[in-house]
Amino acid sequence: MKKQGGAKTSILNISLDIVPASKLELVVFAKHLALMLKSGLAITEALKILYQSSQGKFRAMVGDIYNAVKSGRSLAEGLKHYPKAFGSFFTGAVFAGESSGTLDRSLENVAAQLKKEKELSDKIKGAMMYPVIILVTGFGMSLFLAFYILPKIVPIFTGLKMKLPWTTRLLIAFSGLVEKYGAYLLVAILAGVAFLIWLARQKFTQPFFHKLLITLPIVRDIVRHANLARFTRTLGTLLASGLNIVDSLTIAANTTTNYYYRRSLLAVIKTTNKGSRLADGLAKFRAYFPDMAIRMIAVGEESGKLEETLFYLADFYETEVDNATKNLSTLIEPILLIVIGLGVGFLALSIITPIYSITGGVTR
Repeated sequence: MKKQGGAKTSILNISLDIVPASKLELVVFAKHLALMLKSGLAITEALKILYQSSQGKFRAMVGDIYNAVKSGRSLAEGLKHYPKAFGSFFTGAVFAGESSGTLDRSLENVAAQLKKEKELSDKIKGAMMYPVIILVTGFGMSLFLAFYILPKIVPIFTGLKMKLPWTTRLLIAFSGLVEKYGAYLLVAILAGVAFLIWLARQKFTQPFFHKLLITLPIVRDIVRHANLARFTRTLGTLLASGLNIVDSLTIAANTTTNYYYRRSLLAVIKTTNKGSRLADGLAKFRAYFPDMAIRMIAVGEESGKLEETLFYLADFYETEVDNATKNLSTLIEPILLIVIGLGVGFLALSIITPIYSITGGVTR
């Protein structure tokens, strides 16, 4: 570690990039840097001020970038040392801005894009919070009943000299299984959940899980519209920053999270690189890109207002995501209530039926 110009540096140590910066930190960085450049400050002075006002690992990264720029490198070159934090979109837009002499405008576009992405991500996370809480609560209650309540109730029924209904017999069998292999079952369930989460994050399973996400009725609209919104806004931002269509598409494809949208865009890049229009390339993948979007992009290309068209589409699909997330709870709630109701009903039937038979026999 050494000091240069008051900023600590790790000689561009990539270990600092293990934990990416948050979207909020990136938005603030881009927005404040754009404002200071617009006000006439030199980029080194602006980066020094940002370094002094930053905290933690992000502060160390800004310090390294400041030293890189001070030593004669471009800002884009400094950002490339932290690909996990800044990403190809941020770096590409900065490169285009530096090349065209409009770095402040490019940074403003980046800040606006990242802000929109954060809002989109927050909406999706917020929509998923309710069903996740219900499922976790239901799972916790099931474990409590299986490991604590049932072992105290079941002995009452096993001592009865009467024929028990099938629901009660099934409950007794389940309770015996839990009592005998409970610890193993709990470990197996937790290990299974952890394995599924790990499996879903692996590259070789992306085709399966990503296909599932864009076909499941409950979440497919959210996933499709979120990918379309991210693609159109990223592409529009990069084009507005001065990057050419092929480079912009390449970055937009790499920042797209869904495997099938990314694969489609990589194929579109090849046709666009040969001189074909963007709309013609997208038209080959109508399963992922709606006719309305393709027609509007075609009109945008013909009129020379492709960036405006892409931003309009981004706003439209972000609104669609917002509407879909609001409706998600309405769609999932009846399913959750039915599942919970069936479980409670089965438990109640298993316990109440033999008790009713006993009381009926006593009355007679």
